[in-house]
Amino acid sequence: MNAKERLRKFVEYKGLGRNRFEETVGISSGYLSTKSPSLGSDIINKIARIYHDLNIEWLITGNGKMINTPYWNEIGTAERFAYKNLIYAPLVSRYAQAEYINRLNDKPYIDSLPTIPISADSQSKGGYMCFEMWNESMNDGSDCSYNVGDVLVCREIEHAAGRRKLCSNKPKSFVLVHKSKGIIAGQITAHDINNELISLHFPNLLFDDFHSSLNEVKKMFVILQLQRFVN
Repeated sequence: MNAKERLRKFVEYKGLGRNRFEETVGISSGYLSTKSPSLGSDIINKIARIYHDLNIEWLITGNGKMINTPYWNEIGTAERFAYKNLIYAPLVSRYAQAEYINRLNDKPYIDSLPTIPISADSQSKGGYMCFEMWNESMNDGSDCSYNVGDVLVCREIEHAAGRRKLCSNKPKSFVLVHKSKGIIAGQITAHDINNELISLHFPNLLFDDFHSSLNEVKKMFVILQLQRFVN
């Protein structure tokens, strides 16, 4: 079995169609069907950035197992729970954000996204989603910085105005899907419940704070923890 054949096997294992896989990774349509047995280094790098569970050594050489044993390093948490249940949560890579924004409520699309294992709160009703960090807005140079490529483990929350205040003395971090700004990660430092307004702060001082009406927010996720894949 050559590298291209092993990649096809992985795509079948994930339950993805070839076209969907090619779109997600950002490679040309029909690439998986070409006769060339090898994979270019640029293609391998694109796949590795999105599908962390794929054993790249197996893909290239055939040695070892196809799926990595998960090894994640928890860098920090925004909320702490008594985690008990291991589940697989959809991952929105930094390269898939545009399509995700356009297909927020498309369940077949969400089901086709790559997944990663996370520890879920047994009392939670679900709504877990992971986002690959896409810029330096949450990087202030400290040990708690969110670096590009880190995975933000999140849970969706209702953000209807008046239900509860979204900020406290110790600001929590959120991922927002905003109508005009796209996907944003930041700390909510102010919440005017009556006027349905929030202020989002970015630890990296090169990024200006952002103020928005909650009516402009399509979805909101609280960041539960930050995970970094360890090779």
